[in-house]
Amino acid sequence: MLNTSQITTPGRIDVLHVDDDESILDLSATLLEKNHGLLSIHSKLDAKEALDYLETNDIDCIVSDYDMPGLNGIEFLEQVREVHPDIPFILYTGKGSEEVASKAISKGVTDYLQKGTGTEQYELLANRIDNAVAQRRSEQRASKIERWLVELAEETTNILWIFTADMDDVIFINSAFEELYGIHIDRLHDDPLAFLDATHPEDRRHVAKAVERLRNGQTVEIEHRVNESEDYQRWVYVQGKPIRTDDGEVTRVVGFITDVTERKEREQQLRKFQRAVESSGHAIYCTDTDGIIDCVNPAFEEITGYTAEEAIGETPAILQSGEHEQAFYEDLWQTILDGDVWRNEVVNEHKDGERFVIDQTIAPVTDESGETTHFVAVNNDITEQRATERKLGILQTAIDNAHAPLTLTDPHKEDNPMVYVNEPFEDLTGYTKAEALGRNCRFLQGEDTDPATVARLGEAIDNEEPITVEIRNYRKDGTPFWNELRVAPVYDADGDLIRYLGTQRDVTDRKERTQELQHQNDRLEEFASVVSHDLRNPLNVAEGRLQLAKDECESEELSHVEGALDRMGALIDDLLTLARQGETITDFESIKLAALVENCWATVEITSASLVVEINSGTSIQGDQSRLKQVFENLMRNAIEHGGPDVTVTVGELDDGFYVADDGPGIPEEDRGQIFDAGYSTADAGTGFGLSIVDQIVGAHGWSIQVTESEAGGARFEITGVSGAGSASYERVGENNGGDPRV
Repeated sequence: MLNTSQITTPGRIDVLHVDDDESILDLSATLLEKNHGLLSIHSKLDAKEALDYLETNDIDCIVSDYDMPGLNGIEFLEQVREVHPDIPFILYTGKGSEEVASKAISKGVTDYLQKGTGTEQYELLANRIDNAVAQRRSEQRASKIERWLVELAEETTNILWIFTADMDDVIFINSAFEELYGIHIDRLHDDPLAFLDATHPEDRRHVAKAVERLRNGQTVEIEHRVNESEDYQRWVYVQGKPIRTDDGEVTRVVGFITDVTERKEREQQLRKFQRAVESSGHAIYCTDTDGIIDCVNPAFEEITGYTAEEAIGETPAILQSGEHEQAFYEDLWQTILDGDVWRNEVVNEHKDGERFVIDQTIAPVTDESGETTHFVAVNNDITEQRATERKLGILQTAIDNAHAPLTLTDPHKEDNPMVYVNEPFEDLTGYTKAEALGRNCRFLQGEDTDPATVARLGEAIDNEEPITVEIRNYRKDGTPFWNELRVAPVYDADGDLIRYLGTQRDVTDRKERTQELQHQNDRLEEFASVVSHDLRNPLNVAEGRLQLAKDECESEELSHVEGALDRMGALIDDLLTLARQGETITDFESIKLAALVENCWATVEITSASLVVEINSGTSIQGDQSRLKQVFENLMRNAIEHGGPDVTVTVGELDDGFYVADDGPGIPEEDRGQIFDAGYSTADAGTGFGLSIVDQIVGAHGWSIQVTESEAGGARFEITGVSGAGSASYERVGENNGGDPRV
């Protein structure tokens, strides 16, 4: 409520009485002051003297005669109104007429009173003076209050507004409207509903309905967006209510508008934060200052097994596993009660009794005064991480104790740097751990490093595929060496890539021997070509002459000659094969063993023979595919030739190689030592070089071959020194012209 005592004028009323009759002045002053203690009469005999007095004195009311020398009462009134337009002026005259009264009213007289007889007229005059001054003072008070209210309205950042009852006209609105809504007040005076244009299009219908409710005499409270110039980013809270007369009639509607943009932004941020907490993969809970849990997020429920209903109202002690001493928790509480953040690893217990490890951070939450009101705990479940670290620790221990040079790189760091090297690596390269760690292994490469090999290595790493390459590397002192580098991805329990393991082996000596053997192979190939030319030419001549002889005559002897020539051709072919297949293998490739066996079986004349493959479909070996094809084809033909058309051939894996077995008559133990000799054969049509060629190819790969008895009593050839093992098997019978191998 407004306290008007501070704006109420003093009770005394100063009256300037002007009359050219001094006796009337004295009588009037005496009676007015005597009977009305608040009146103070200041008497003047003419208008000029009165005007001079007004220039230096404050007067509450003027009482003037009409008929006076100099200026009459009307003329005096006119001059007073030029300077004091609102001072009460009572024309108190003995000359009364309608003309004088009308003229006085037109010039702004406050009251008109005709002089009479008796003292009662002074009582009436006093009342007229008191009423006129009271009205003026009331108007001054109202004007001052209105001025103060306007000043107050202009000082506030809120918008204060008054509309007519039908909201068709603006009675008052302060200037804060322009800044908040982004439109000028003059526009609102021209169109009282122009504020709708400054309202967000999506909110206008809502605001328009609120206007209708106000027009219907209802109170409204709404929030909406305004200010097109700021892309409607300003939020306002509007409250409006009708003002009614005692009869209940609405005379106007008033209200205020507050800028709530900051609150809305905080609410939005709070909602985002709440969604972030609820969506967080970390378990989060809050407690009061006594440690009672009052809120948890879904991740807490998932990690601990406790529902929100079960956890709220309890203390975090429900999660304690007994792993930590009491002093551990005392330190925790002392830290957070001192207003500091506490962080440590904690071993907690799931509702079902299973333990888990968390990285826990607890921080105090304070109010505006700095008083701690809550504690918030953020818990990152690192159980699997610690398990992985233990496994990596075991792996690192194994690597530390390994004799082979080993490295670990981190693919999650830029350029996949080495994060671990063992001592054999230092011995091999000459680089210390300090010099190697944090660098990509390409610093071991040099000018003679094959770019194609580097590219294959990089592609395999990018595809998370294991790879083995021979690469030219350089030691710290600059000496080159051939490095057999094997790189394999390392995964955690979730199948996520965490490291690459690199295994190094110095194969310089082997590489040099291989190069020397390649030179020998080249010379052997050259010799075989010469022999082939020198032997085949006479043989071709003999075969041509034989055909001419057969054309001229028929003789059984010519058939024997033809058979001898055919045998000579087969011997030459086998001899050349034996010479060439004995060449040392220098270029190895990855070969799917089961697929190779299938392809070989398809090229052998098998009639009704059967094939059983006991090789895992994923088994691969390193070798020369074309030469290995001759190994399998020769062993399969050998089984069919000696085991008969219905023989079953089985190919399977060994721990370090593979075998080819049959269910034929087998090979006598006393003959097994010579079956690989060149020229040895128990078949009439054989050259005796088939198994010798097999032995040569196996030896060229660096493997070994031996013959033993199969489970069915037939022959079993075991080739060892090759990695790979499996258990899948299937059977193929008869002609190889269809069917799924199912390997």
